[in-house]
Amino acid sequence: MFRERSRAQEPLRMTRLPLRSTAIVVLWALGCGASGSKAVVPDAPAPAQEKPASGRVWLPAGRFEMGSPAGEAGRDVDEGPRTEWAFERFEMDVTPVTTRAFAALQEQVRAKDPQARWWTDAQTPGTWQGRCNLESPRADHPVNCVDWQAARAYCELVGGALPTEAEWEYAARASTTTAWWWGASFDAEHVVSSVACATRGCAGSTAPVVQAGARCNAWGLCDMVGNVWQWTATAYQEQLGAEEGTVAPSDVPEKPVHRGGSWLNHVPSLFRSAHRGLAYPKNGLTGVGFRCVRRP
Repeated sequence: MFRERSRAQEPLRMTRLPLRSTAIVVLWALGCGASGSKAVVPDAPAPAQEKPASGRVWLPAGRFEMGSPAGEAGRDVDEGPRTEWAFERFEMDVTPVTTRAFAALQEQVRAKDPQARWWTDAQTPGTWQGRCNLESPRADHPVNCVDWQAARAYCELVGGALPTEAEWEYAARASTTTAWWWGASFDAEHVVSSVACATRGCAGSTAPVVQAGARCNAWGLCDMVGNVWQWTATAYQEQLGAEEGTVAPSDVPEKPVHRGGSWLNHVPSLFRSAHRGLAYPKNGLTGVGFRCVRRP
């Protein structure tokens, strides 16, 4: 089985709804559990999304099941059991944070968390595929080669937080129930990946972010899958639903989950909405970035 494993700080209101005979549980926590193949059900119809001036978009309140059904092709065992969740509306960045945006605040990030790490183009280790984007001409590409602590510090500096796993999947699905947010089969036009050339990393690098077009889902979120994996605030656990992987504001998870797949990946199943990943820093972080959420 192929695996690319790659997981806010503010109180999050989520409701874990009954699934079959499951009791109702209301969570005011950071971490999230499982979900699945039921549709995301917004409490009110989501308006057509336009590119917002702020670079963020409001996602509608609603509920969904996190995770994947047993019969989904490419499914991993850690994508269940499915659990239904409900959310109040929240904001999410339209795109992954860009190299330009991170560079503008990198000194503040360092001051906020002296343990945070990132690598520039010139510092890219020779064993990593691709290049780190900081201090390169790729200012409009997603920032990559940033560790989890740097991502968290950046989001807090801009008044937000890293999304939990459940928030991320809710946003990625955008009311869909299919394996990929665009449908039941993989379509390379919706992702920046190495699928078309069938070799890990053959795409060469990240691509500039977009704010419209085939790489944007129905809620106006772009590059939710592909281009770079995205850090979440949730610590990895082998099953969804039992313990929600809560990360306290001062803690750093040993195994934070990241989601979405990246330009490095050539296996279509890694871009499914339910796929969960863990980063292995020894293999490099050129395929890892992040985006932020803001909650009312």
